[in-house]
Amino acid sequence: MDEGFLVGSGSRESSVGRRPETFRVNGDRGFFLLADIGGSQTRLGVGNLSGRILGAVDIYMDVNKGPKVVLPTVIDGWERLADRCGVPLKSVMSAAVGVPGPVDLATGRISRPPMMIGWDEFDVGAVIRETLGMPTIVDKDTNFMAMGELVSRRGVKEMLVLKVGMGIGAGIVSRGGLVRGAHGAAGDLGHLPGRNNRPCRCGQIGCVEATAGGWAIAERLRDAGYSVYSSADIVALGQKRDPLVLEELRAAGREIGQVASDAVGLMNPEVVVIGGNLALASDSLISGVRQSIFERSHPLASKDLQVVLSTLKENAGLRGAIVLAFDLVFSPDLLRAGGARS
Repeated sequence: MDEGFLVGSGSRESSVGRRPETFRVNGDRGFFLLADIGGSQTRLGVGNLSGRILGAVDIYMDVNKGPKVVLPTVIDGWERLADRCGVPLKSVMSAAVGVPGPVDLATGRISRPPMMIGWDEFDVGAVIRETLGMPTIVDKDTNFMAMGELVSRRGVKEMLVLKVGMGIGAGIVSRGGLVRGAHGAAGDLGHLPGRNNRPCRCGQIGCVEATAGGWAIAERLRDAGYSVYSSADIVALGQKRDPLVLEELRAAGREIGQVASDAVGLMNPEVVVIGGNLALASDSLISGVRQSIFERSHPLASKDLQVVLSTLKENAGLRGAIVLAFDLVFSPDLLRAGGARS
């Protein structure tokens, strides 16, 4: 309260003793810079201490342009968005960056990403810290999304969150918290073997992403004469109810559902949440996922199971980013080191 992080919000009636006083987080006491970097689309946001997204903007760029192009664009976008939201950068306490690839927990560096040319072993957090002078957390975009879904679904403790865009990934929630695995590689669902023999861009053969990922769908659509190069292009055609695109999305959903059913058998979640750009294109993809999961899963594993579309839609990653940025600011290690920027 002395530092202004908590403020009183009044007293409540009590039948005995002193009237209890209530408090709330002072949202204007600090702010966060948020980035959800995707294969072809990046969403930037500014959030405050109370968890509210004050503003967001989409930037359409290929992540394969590399960190020396993407990160300056992100930083410039943040500065413009913060100015638009009336947030001075000196009031920003930390930044959170989600990336579409595995992040080594020990080093914070991106590790052998299958879809991010030029990013291997790159330290994204160091660039943000050196440029903007603030603590920064970097994690897989699917972990951001999973955390966003977790805080929006009170009472849910076991959840599988699928992100379907140009690539395919998953975030795992168990016992009410994120599961990152021993090194940060948990949830790499897109590179589990599917029912195909096609080469994947990761270098393996037969990954589910090689047929069901947005990049693979786009290739097939281009072969059929469509001008499709990004997830936004596929979404636009799906929303126009193009018959070939809808069939591609449904077929992709069925294949994703096959590997998701394996995850359902392993972790027995309460909810499977499907998000990402392609999930928002139409109901075809989610219908395909749901069909395969319930056809292939054990009755006990699928008992009362919900397979649902993300209600947070394009802001799921930003909502989770706020939580992780908040946790970073108030982490014991950072507080012991003198705290975040005040």
